[in-house]
Amino acid sequence: MRNLLIIVIFQIGWFACVFGGANTVALPIALSVALTLLACNLWLKREGLVRELRVVAAVTAMGFVIETINLTTGVFKLTDSATYPWLCPVWFLLLWALFATLLRGPFGWLSGRYWLCALLGAIFAAPNYFAGARLGAVTFNENLIFSFGMLALIWALAMPFMIWLARK
Repeated sequence: MRNLLIIVIFQIGWFACVFGGANTVALPIALSVALTLLACNLWLKREGLVRELRVVAAVTAMGFVIETINLTTGVFKLTDSATYPWLCPVWFLLLWALFATLLRGPFGWLSGRYWLCALLGAIFAAPNYFAGARLGAVTFNENLIFSFGMLALIWALAMPFMIWLARK
């Protein structure tokens, strides 16, 4: 039941982050909601909080690098008028922090199944970015095969690493 609640909280947080990314005026409210939801997920994992915080910090840092690379290489662009359009924005970092809370709970069953992690990452990550684009947070490169291929490759590599990291 706890894992289901963590997933629901993540999904609401995902929407808040993407909505904030798409609507600059609503960004402060969306970030406040997402931060509150992150705190809720961390509270649900309070028994191993220090370990959870380490995973969240590491995955968020990894997300900063990945999304900055995605923005720099043109996999997608931010739709807001960011001062540094090639740099991963705060709402994206918060999204990665929320995602990190899934790794030791709902995604814990993937531990040690690294090929499956790679496959699931390659298949299921890109559609989330496309959903974000449909909501107006990002726009994609005209070459969708390039964008989808890069996202699939990055997540095929990142997902097993994140699961391994959460296990340590």
